[in-house]
Amino acid sequence: KRKGERPDGLIQVALDVGHWPDGRRKRKYFYGHTRAEANAKKLAYKTYVQVGSIDREKITVGEWVTIFKDTYRQGIDEAYLKGDDRPYDRLIEALGDMRMKVVTESDLQAVLNKTKGMSFSTCDKYRQAIKRVFRRAVKNRIIDYDPADDLRMPPHTKGSHRALEAWEVSHILAHWNEPGLHAGLWVMLMLLAGLRRGEMMALDWSAVNLDARVLTVRQTAVIYGNQAEIVQRAKSRAGLRSIPMCEPLFTALSSVPEDHRDGLVCRSAKGLPLTESACSRGLDAFCHALERLLNGEPLCINGKRPVKKPDPNRRTFAFRAHDLRHTFCTLLYDSGVDVKTAAYLMGHADIRVTMAIYTHLSEQRRKISETKMLGYFNALKSPENPAKTQNGGSDGGKSDFRC
Repeated sequence: KRKGERPDGLIQVALDVGHWPDGRRKRKYFYGHTRAEANAKKLAYKTYVQVGSIDREKITVGEWVTIFKDTYRQGIDEAYLKGDDRPYDRLIEALGDMRMKVVTESDLQAVLNKTKGMSFSTCDKYRQAIKRVFRRAVKNRIIDYDPADDLRMPPHTKGSHRALEAWEVSHILAHWNEPGLHAGLWVMLMLLAGLRRGEMMALDWSAVNLDARVLTVRQTAVIYGNQAEIVQRAKSRAGLRSIPMCEPLFTALSSVPEDHRDGLVCRSAKGLPLTESACSRGLDAFCHALERLLNGEPLCINGKRPVKKPDPNRRTFAFRAHDLRHTFCTLLYDSGVDVKTAAYLMGHADIRVTMAIYTHLSEQRRKISETKMLGYFNALKSPENPAKTQNGGSDGGKSDFRC
């Protein structure tokens, strides 16, 4: 029997609407063939009551945003509420005292323009938040038209994440398991499974099926200060996914002794759950170690490190955690994976995010091909004696172009 299921098979959910004279809670009940249907009826009633109790002509932006958040943002995990609230709080700061009826598109565009210079994802997050607020206001007959319908994105910065080059990937695959490197497995999971940093930190051995060669992403780590709290959900519903293991990743996970395959897959050097600082230090140490190997230096240096003069010929090796995930997406593109499957494997809630990456990669590949073409054609040389090649000369009429 499902929770709240009645004898007739309907699901029942309750809403506290006050108290009876004797102090008992007064409740209103809603029914549906599924819990989602029952909750939708409950939500519609709450909105009707909240909106109906105020003067639609005088309701302010601040009042409506508060009602909107209480009514429509209940599905947001508490771990993400602080970050999710920021665009709504900024909207209240800017226009909170203005009546909803008099807000114009230019008012909202001015608020959105304050994100100028930020990343595309940040600007779009603010734009979508504003659009949600006013779209719901139209549906609830607070306003007659939607002033946020055609907001323009302000100038924003392009993403700074990069895909590792082929030699960098090869260097990682060759040395990820060197003695003393604790972050090797972390790097392999982000590089070859496309896990986000929080997903890597929260991956449990119960989600790793070595027999089927599949790992399942079903939880993530949310950072509070320096501590990571593991929540039983992904960044979005699309983040819940199963990822096949390639041979190098399978080998890496299989290298962990069986008696250690319990609890979290990725831990600190002391065997503890990863904190934000432990994760950052581990990845930095990994990059520094692989840079030393790249320059023919010993992996570890005991005692006081000698002071070295800057070497212009020194090869560097560095990346950020999200660069590994970006590289995974690039590998999907290079291997011919279609964009819909790539969006699933990446855990993108919006396929447009994946398409933007794929489009960018396609443009990069086109430019590389054009450069190769020009290099080849520019290297072509004219025949030394053109007359010899005319009318079936000594070369049988074949072209004498050579590179």
